[in-house]
Amino acid sequence: MEIDWKSLPSLTSLRAFELTARSGSFASAARELNVTHAAIAQRVRSLETYLGAQLARRSGRTVVLTEAGTLLAQCLNAGFGTIATGIRELQAEQTKAPLQVAATVHFSQAVILPKLHEFWETSPDVQVSVMPSQDIEDIVSLGLDLAIRTAPTTPSWPGLKAEPLVESELIVIGAPSIVKDDMGPLDKLPWIWSAGVRHEEEGMKAFGLDTRSIKNNDVGVPFLQFSLVRQGLGLAIAPEILVRDELRSGQLCRVPVASPLSITYYAVTPLGTVPPRVRAFIVWLRQSMSK
Repeated sequence: MEIDWKSLPSLTSLRAFELTARSGSFASAARELNVTHAAIAQRVRSLETYLGAQLARRSGRTVVLTEAGTLLAQCLNAGFGTIATGIRELQAEQTKAPLQVAATVHFSQAVILPKLHEFWETSPDVQVSVMPSQDIEDIVSLGLDLAIRTAPTTPSWPGLKAEPLVESELIVIGAPSIVKDDMGPLDKLPWIWSAGVRHEEEGMKAFGLDTRSIKNNDVGVPFLQFSLVRQGLGLAIAPEILVRDELRSGQLCRVPVASPLSITYYAVTPLGTVPPRVRAFIVWLRQSMSK
């Protein structure tokens, strides 16, 4: 049914009257809407003026509906009830749908998946679907709720909203078998990086390394790089946040050289209001990364 909104009184007045009719007093309606008793009475009088009919009469501290008021109250109760039911059903459907998160393979493996059980402790009804991807595409066209992206400076991604999660310095890492006091010059040791990947080569250059001359033991599969490093096949450059747990456990060691560069991880969402379940995941992720 097409609705002529111009012919309807204000929803504020309708809501004030519906609450008054249901509770039986201006005072009760005022408490529920967190406004004054006088404001509710004024809105009901305004509605009566608009309709040209008396809707309620005072009887002591209560309100008694007229015949017209009873009819309107029944219509409003049914209408608002239908709206409330529709909203609850929509929210329930949104809760059932998995939260679609895109992140790089390294970030997914090192940060999200190992601690996802912690998120479910506080949000057990939110399903999470992680899409590991080295190249995060347009999240809007893919129907994703959230993407984790990095940038060395303040980003500008058209059509998207970005909020910082954590800043992480780039560090040099290696297995304990390589990282020793007498390990020698870094450019004489084998390295593991993906040739032709701009951000990796820029990281190498930031540490003063010439990618054209140093030995590269990469096998061409980016998400296996850290596995090769753990095996002692070479050094690598990584955001500290991605290897924090392995540094603590001693599986990896940090090479004692100053970090010349840091990057910031951002939670990227489509423009508009961030749904509560997405907000909850972002808050959890930020807290988890700060530990």
